[in-house]
Amino acid sequence: MLLLLSLAAGAALLSPLLTYPFGRDQGVFATAAEVLAGGGLPYRDVWDVKPPGIFYLYWMSFALFGRSVLAPRLLDLIWMLGTAAAIWCLGRRLLSPWVGAAGALFFLVWYVAGNSFWNTTQPEGFACLPLVLGAIAVVNGDARSRAWVAFTCGLLVAVAVLLKFTLGIFLALPIVAALLPSKHRVSRRLAGIGACILACCLVLSAVAFFFWRADALRDMIEVLFLWNAKYSRLRVPVPLASDPIHQTLRFLVGGSHPLLFPIGLLAFVGTVNLIARPALGRRRWLLPSWILLMMASVWAQGKYYTYHWLPVLPPLCLLAGQGLAAAGDCIRRCTSRPASMALCTVGMMALLSLLGSAYWRSAHWPLRYLAGTVDRSTFLARYDRYGDFSLSADREVAELVQRTTRASDHMFVWGFEPLIYFLADRPPASRFIYTVPLVTQWSPPEWRAELVRDLSEKRPTYVAVAHRDVLPWMTGRLDDSAAQLAEYPELKTLLETSYMRDRRIEDFDIWVLQRRGPLG
Repeated sequence: MLLLLSLAAGAALLSPLLTYPFGRDQGVFATAAEVLAGGGLPYRDVWDVKPPGIFYLYWMSFALFGRSVLAPRLLDLIWMLGTAAAIWCLGRRLLSPWVGAAGALFFLVWYVAGNSFWNTTQPEGFACLPLVLGAIAVVNGDARSRAWVAFTCGLLVAVAVLLKFTLGIFLALPIVAALLPSKHRVSRRLAGIGACILACCLVLSAVAFFFWRADALRDMIEVLFLWNAKYSRLRVPVPLASDPIHQTLRFLVGGSHPLLFPIGLLAFVGTVNLIARPALGRRRWLLPSWILLMMASVWAQGKYYTYHWLPVLPPLCLLAGQGLAAAGDCIRRCTSRPASMALCTVGMMALLSLLGSAYWRSAHWPLRYLAGTVDRSTFLARYDRYGDFSLSADREVAELVQRTTRASDHMFVWGFEPLIYFLADRPPASRFIYTVPLVTQWSPPEWRAELVRDLSEKRPTYVAVAHRDVLPWMTGRLDDSAAQLAEYPELKTLLETSYMRDRRIEDFDIWVLQRRGPLG
């Protein structure tokens, strides 16, 4: 009964996820999942810089729950609920049931309060579950020294890597755990390391073989390793935006949600407490080492987007749970029983008030929408402008396309708005579902010629050209997609000779195909 009540409470805390619309990244993943459902493959048939795991998770959500914006959000809710349960199991196994429960609660609150619709249902969030399960395997393997436990850990790390390549650094955790002094023989510990690495390599090799058999491995390597290697060196042109110390401290005090700072403060207390307790033996190094590795995976990317920090949350929240327990123990040792009970009660009330306020500030509109006190149009209007992204513009363009074309007609968006494809339920005319790979200096010129060929063959009924979508952190440029079109004479000529400018919808110029004559 307690378990069922805990799961129900966790689902209630995560319920705002079910109300969120898609942002730009979710539009990429959903459009890619649509291509997969039609028999396509990532990179060969739809271009994006993420590893393939996230596309198949979105595809799975549509297969399970139907094609809708709700489907990936529902999968996210179930996945995060499972992650919280795994955090509780790990905390219970590693430290105490109360530490596990506190860590799970902190995780759920931070995931909702510290992340908007833009930063949830992201690959980094989905990667938390295999990482926590991998940490459980590390603890169990440390206790039993069984090769199959280490092999399972390697499989879980491979799943995380297929969602985010930099998370492969987690492999250092079971390796270091095996190398620390232990009662088990050196040969058995080395066998565990070998089993872990072997399992990870087997999964990744199987994925590479699958893409090779489908004649898509070359495209995968070209996008994920050649193009991405140069993109990863691009830094955000904003002061302190690329400074790892500043960004790490900013994250630990709650990021853009400063009311979450008690979790970071308690995590610091928990880290000091664990390191200073030699009686815990090898276990005291697991959580500090884990959080350091996850931070290193963020530092390696150098972008410091909010969702990049999601894999840091499980060890951070468990350390915060340990910090809470350590603070309570310290109060009980330093004061009388009545005074300690009073201080602990006041402290818990203050902590819950701060976290509750942070949660309410982020979730009150979704909760009001779920309660029926806010209508859908009023609720969605809150997402009309998110930086250069406009949900209302994407929806209006999609409604126009859906109303005036057939389901088999193609369309094309010149900009970074792939969500339009999913909302319109129309196939993209090219694998380049957004402009970034076509306007960066390090992209191969063959991609531009490929786009013109695709448009000439598919003959998209509508072409939407975006204005005011300046994306220096993606392209290294300070001009928008409409201005970039002037540097692409082949595409510009195709538009001017075969299309007619039909209307303007917010930041989009809508071009419609002229039916007379061959395209171009």
